[in-house]
Amino acid sequence: MAALRSELSEAGGARRAMALINQRALFPHRGTATLTRDQLELSEWGPQGAITIAKDSVSRITRQFDEDYGAFVGGGSAKWGAPVILELRDGTALYLLFDHRAFLEKTDNPAWEKRLLEWLA
Repeated sequence: MAALRSELSEAGGARRAMALINQRALFPHRGTATLTRDQLELSEWGPQGAITIAKDSVSRITRQFDEDYGAFVGGGSAKWGAPVILELRDGTALYLLFDHRAFLEKTDNPAWEKRLLEWLA
């Protein structure tokens, strides 16, 4: 699942309350992530289909809660629930929850963060 920082920051109280039950309320984009040598592809991003993110367009990768997606909404576990945040050189930020399991509020984000940091290096 994924969301742009702008989508998270514009989410109202009702959507944030719904996210306490189901994160999909805040993360409108679905699909599969595929990492290649030069790009990250996110399938089924929206009506336009997949998007690709070139490695040289990424300025920073972190895995943390912040003011746009906090620990309370994210299940409280920094290890398993914190989003991977891809910051792009154009100022866009993507929040990613890889293989999110709703009931447990767990993700594969620790492994994906490691892979993405190695990819970016």
